[in-house]
Amino acid sequence: MKNISAGKCINELSRAASVYFQHEFKKYNIGHAQIRTLLFIAQNECKTQMDVAQYLNLDKSSVTSQLNVLEKNGYIIRHKSERDGRKHQLNITDKTREILDPLKMVFMSWTEILLDGFSESERTEVFNYLFRMRDNAKNGLNMIKNQD
Repeated sequence: MKNISAGKCINELSRAASVYFQHEFKKYNIGHAQIRTLLFIAQNECKTQMDVAQYLNLDKSSVTSQLNVLEKNGYIIRHKSERDGRKHQLNITDKTREILDPLKMVFMSWTEILLDGFSESERTEVFNYLFRMRDNAKNGLNMIKNQD
């Protein structure tokens, strides 16, 4: 077990997911990263670009690029905040509302592909391990940030 790398396995899963999502989302002219942003906005309308950046742990320029594509393709609209004219609030369009369920189904189908043949208890165990790994990663990154 010493020569097995969790990072390598996670990377392989991430690459596979990326290929799968790229294929599934091609018809919507949206990339995988933009889908995460779009789903966040759909669940949190009137949030700002900074809210998106914080939630997805992305830098402002990455979020700006994603929002530009989503706006250009008619999936979101930006409007100035009534409380602070320097900020833009984000909302989804009717075009997005029409495709939300199919988008969510793509993620659900990927989960089913990954967990094919797993019992309910194994599925629960997998998610518990993944959540622990996610928390460990966050803690490790926080330690790095605090050192700077």
